[in-house]
Amino acid sequence: MNDQQTVCRGSIAAALLLLLLLACVLPAQAQAAKKKPLNVLFIAVDDLNNDLGVYGHKSVKSPHIDRLAKRGVRFDRAYCQFPLCSPSRTSLLTGLRPDTTRVYDLQKHFRATLPDVVTLPQLFKNNGYFSARVGKIFHYGVPGQIGTSGLDDPASWDTVVNPRGRDKDEEDKVINLTPNRSLGSALAYLEADGTDEEQTDGMVATETIRLLEASRDKPFFIAAGFYRPHCPYVAPKKYFAMYPLDQITLPRDPADDRTDTPAHAHFTNPPHWGLSEADQKKSIQAYYASITFMDAQVGRLLDALDRLKLRDNTVIVFWGDHGYALGEHGDWMKQTLFEESARAAARVRAGKAGQREKQPRPGRVRGHLSDARAACRADFARRAGR
Repeated sequence: MNDQQTVCRGSIAAALLLLLLLACVLPAQAQAAKKKPLNVLFIAVDDLNNDLGVYGHKSVKSPHIDRLAKRGVRFDRAYCQFPLCSPSRTSLLTGLRPDTTRVYDLQKHFRATLPDVVTLPQLFKNNGYFSARVGKIFHYGVPGQIGTSGLDDPASWDTVVNPRGRDKDEEDKVINLTPNRSLGSALAYLEADGTDEEQTDGMVATETIRLLEASRDKPFFIAAGFYRPHCPYVAPKKYFAMYPLDQITLPRDPADDRTDTPAHAHFTNPPHWGLSEADQKKSIQAYYASITFMDAQVGRLLDALDRLKLRDNTVIVFWGDHGYALGEHGDWMKQTLFEESARAAARVRAGKAGQREKQPRPGRVRGHLSDARAACRADFARRAGR
């Protein structure tokens, strides 16, 4: 794949999520008298890379995300527009590139540049959908702004819920392996006491289920924003136990790995912030535990859709805002253009409509999408009746 194809696929993958969701609104306008429009459950995950079972990872346990992928379409080459939370989220939710939104950091709100732009949830709201958010969809700082609205966009929602769990209240218990860095950008963790439901992400699932129950008889766009695996890596102890430290492996890079790249290509200086291999393994264990904890909350949402008989009439979008490095090239977290940082997790299940074809069209098989560019055009054209 050449550089031009890579950039194109990155833009197309983000655009496809928007177009597929917009395609729910268009048939609703044109065929309102014929059938009920599809609902949308939009699941956004903070700082999730592709270390998932569905992407072939042999260690990470993600049974519920894998279950979702088997029901729908997995995007193998989805790339973020900018490897940082706010620019990436703003780009997806407005459908505009960062050089248009002018959002490059974690402080600027896109409406300072584009006061009249219509966001994705706002478009659904304007077309008669109930639009609601639980947790982090637009940007706000983690963990500092947990329990607040941060850089949210009030025009996009009818209802918002900002949960705050014991992970926020027990920050003093977090172990920071990089004490010179704040918790929002640190290799830090906590093997938490208590239940899933007491954690902020557990509350996200609980409140999202409550909204699904209350909105089952009307078209909805409900967004569930999970905070983990964003640092600090906090999850109940049982999830840490799933990843024994003696089974954690570190990436192996050549000794001269950084000699052919400029200093600005890297986020982590010095490499690994000088951590020992033991601390690096502990960080990876904690990150994986956070993924599996978050995955369990996704499973609660999928189970609720089944229980409420909403699965066949609901588009489910699962999206990570960017990737996340775990020591590759000596880097951790995001803010680089290396594969681990720029590649995002994405999958879509288009309700019962997504299973209408007995034979998949060229380039598509269930659980996989091999040519995002072609499928994007074909799917949108078909749904829009063009």
